[in-house]
Amino acid sequence: MAADETAQGQTSTGRRRGRPPGSKTKTTTRRRLGGNQLIEQLNSMVAELIKENRKLKRQVEKLTARGTKAASTTVERSLRTIQRRVQKALTGTKQRRRRTTKPAAATKRRATTTRRRRKAS
Repeated sequence: MAADETAQGQTSTGRRRGRPPGSKTKTTTRRRLGGNQLIEQLNSMVAELIKENRKLKRQVEKLTARGTKAASTTVERSLRTIQRRVQKALTGTKQRRRRTTKPAAATKRRATTTRRRRKAS
């Protein structure tokens, strides 16, 4: 029985030992590019970055155009609240009455009654 378990790669505790096959790190050597090839690769990378930059700029312009619409509504709302506060300050505030606590109503308490227990049948 123990021989079967070790043949499958498992010990009696149920753990596998070592790394699974194919998980070893493999090092590969990268060949250096020559002068012309390096320049071509860099030029293509720069061209791609420029293209990406233009695309992102267009997206920013679209979003800011949309954002100004949303921002204008919030600005409008805040201006209305400021206007309301100014009008309230100019018209003068009404004298507010202070709340007074009313005396508790004198209600008669009912006497607590005890309930009879049912007979167990």
